[in-house]
Amino acid sequence: HIDKKHLVKIFKQLFATGGRTLPGGSCYSVGAGGHVTGGGYGLLSRRHGLIVDHLSAVDVVVVDDGGRIRTVHASPEAEDPALRELFWAHQGGGGGNFGIVTRFYFADPPTAPAEALLASLAWEWDDLDFDQFGALVRNYGDYFAHHSAPGDPADGLFALLHLTQKAAGQIVLTAQYVGDEPKVLDEFLTTMGRDLAAPVAPRVAVGYHHLAARTTDVQRMPWLDVTQTLNPSGPNRRGKYKSAYMKRPFPEHQIPVLWVYLTESFQNPAALLQVDSYGCQINAVDPAATAVPQRSSILKLQYQTYWEHPRDDEDNLRWIRDFYNAMYGPRGPWPDATFDGCYVNYPDVDLVDWEYLYYKNLYPRLQQVKARWDPGNVFHHAQSIRLPGG
Repeated sequence: HIDKKHLVKIFKQLFATGGRTLPGGSCYSVGAGGHVTGGGYGLLSRRHGLIVDHLSAVDVVVVDDGGRIRTVHASPEAEDPALRELFWAHQGGGGGNFGIVTRFYFADPPTAPAEALLASLAWEWDDLDFDQFGALVRNYGDYFAHHSAPGDPADGLFALLHLTQKAAGQIVLTAQYVGDEPKVLDEFLTTMGRDLAAPVAPRVAVGYHHLAARTTDVQRMPWLDVTQTLNPSGPNRRGKYKSAYMKRPFPEHQIPVLWVYLTESFQNPAALLQVDSYGCQINAVDPAATAVPQRSSILKLQYQTYWEHPRDDEDNLRWIRDFYNAMYGPRGPWPDATFDGCYVNYPDVDLVDWEYLYYKNLYPRLQQVKARWDPGNVFHHAQSIRLPGG
């Protein structure tokens, strides 16, 4: 079992005691409570799925309609169907909805890799024109369009393409590979360089991340060291996030939008669109098996902007909202053949139909769990699961 604590501490503990790990996030400040209940992911997720795919039970403090407090143990083996549903809801239904989780159980966590390959490349913004920028975006999308099915030989590869604003100076690509076929990473990097000038070594941090490497050489390192290297850290700042899932590469009409909002509008070196790889084992799970319905995407997008002073709130919020609206329109990344909604762990108060964008057709089922286990709506926030009829 795992009590609520920071994920990095959990990784160290699991690795030290049994050579195990979980496919969770690497951000240094992420706590297990929200990460697990929101269906968190990480750099091993293409190989091992989401963290909730390995969850076996939860202990939850709940409040009944009489105001009585008790702790229940919810698992898929519970005799009471309502407890089985409560467990299911904690597999991605979001935090602050049904009760307070005091303990997570994982029956058989994956074996941690002994080593990982880390690659970090950059392209100077001053050397990119519109056509080359488009080639970079297409290369990335095309690769994962062909290498994101369950069981793909490249499932040990996880990449993060940091499409920064031009003010940052560079676009940076970071990739981790775990597995026995280093040629997978070589082939990916070759694909990314197609029709582009040779990449250079990164020289700038991106977003709230620190600089991971100052070389274009692939580094072979102990896996736990790579995980620590990629932990972002830095000063406290103001920020805003938006998200989107993609089932296909960027449509052609979006590439000019990306170009405009990264080069021609308001400039902030700490503003970017981070495009994470996704799919493979994540997509091997039925969309209704957990409370995470997005099980067919190949990319997961993080729109980000960070700043220090309240006086800059308006400019940053206008930029990210206008950017997002220009990409998707007022409904957001509405699920269709290309997009698949938003990620609940990047809460976005701007979303109008957040219930469907986060949970799709699973939302009514989550409402029934809410009615059973939190009938008084004790646990609530701006985007918490609402009681039926609410």
